[in-house]
Amino acid sequence: MVGTTMSPEEIRLAKEWKLKEDLAPSDIAARLNRNKSTITRLFSPRAQRKTRGRRAMLTEVQVDALVAKLKDMIKKANGTYEVTAQMLKRSQRCKASVNTIRKRLHDRGMRFYAMRSKPMLTNEDIAARYDFGWSYVERPRNWWVTHLHMIIDVKFFPVYLNGKARRHVAQTGTRGVYREYGEGLNEGYYKPNAKLKFTTGAKGVHVLAGVGNGKVLLWEYIVGRWNAAEAARLYEGPMLKVLKAAYPNRSRYNVLEDNDPAGFRSKMGLAAKKRAHIDTFGIPKHSPQLNICDYWLWKEVNKRMRLTERGWPDGKKEERSAYLRRLTRTAKSLPMDLVNRSIGDMKNRCELLVEAEGGQIEG
Repeated sequence: MVGTTMSPEEIRLAKEWKLKEDLAPSDIAARLNRNKSTITRLFSPRAQRKTRGRRAMLTEVQVDALVAKLKDMIKKANGTYEVTAQMLKRSQRCKASVNTIRKRLHDRGMRFYAMRSKPMLTNEDIAARYDFGWSYVERPRNWWVTHLHMIIDVKFFPVYLNGKARRHVAQTGTRGVYREYGEGLNEGYYKPNAKLKFTTGAKGVHVLAGVGNGKVLLWEYIVGRWNAAEAARLYEGPMLKVLKAAYPNRSRYNVLEDNDPAGFRSKMGLAAKKRAHIDTFGIPKHSPQLNICDYWLWKEVNKRMRLTERGWPDGKKEERSAYLRRLTRTAKSLPMDLVNRSIGDMKNRCELLVEAEGGQIEG
């Protein structure tokens, strides 16, 4: 082969002399101190077609076709089964190996990732989300802060009172770690499976939170079951009380809430809101990305709780009442600028809804 008998510089000189001086192969061979047959092979039609290195198994056009087919197969599967590289190879009758296909997909930034968990949207959901985005996309950030007097939601909080429970929740919440290959099973490099049942040793608690006026206005622990009667009690009791205190010059209040049929949208709940002069600022169904409690508050409170516990010794035990007071204090001490910035992010979320035509968005 030419590549093993002549250096790149020799090949360059030979081609230059052939082009500029029209030298015969014998003359070029004499100048380079090479055999005439070596130079003759260099300029033969067969040699001109050869390239250095291994021939590519997949051209860019073929990879384009594989990527397009892969996207089509994933859309058709709709999450009901895994679409593998082996399935892609068979569907395209591709001669390249599965490893080669994977490598070329990796070169395009396509790797096998765990699927995201999102609410499944119907065509009606998508249309409602698109209409909502268009209706409010022009509203400035400050409009959301001033127009929404409270944003409410209900959340179940597990309670962690001892070192074992605190360590477990801290480990399950850790995203990842920098490590070398092969270190993944060493202590400190893996975490508990969040799907496996873990008993904290303490009863959890349901919380009704209300965010508005730059702070967490309401943080009410629900005793018993969350239902229509409890929702009505909270509307006309604790919620109305904090709304009056936060907005003394108002007689009606705009409250953003989701479409929870057990409490917020129940007959008793609707009647209680009417008596309390609370107007519902509704959001589309299956849209937690439009409620600050879902897209920011719960996560922020949990993060700050774990940060407080980080330096605690394993032997430290906390009373349930003390834990709940600390949970309340953590939520109600969130900085005003951070709260208002998070509420104002609704503008960005409406823009994303319009861009996605009502489909899934980040957050």
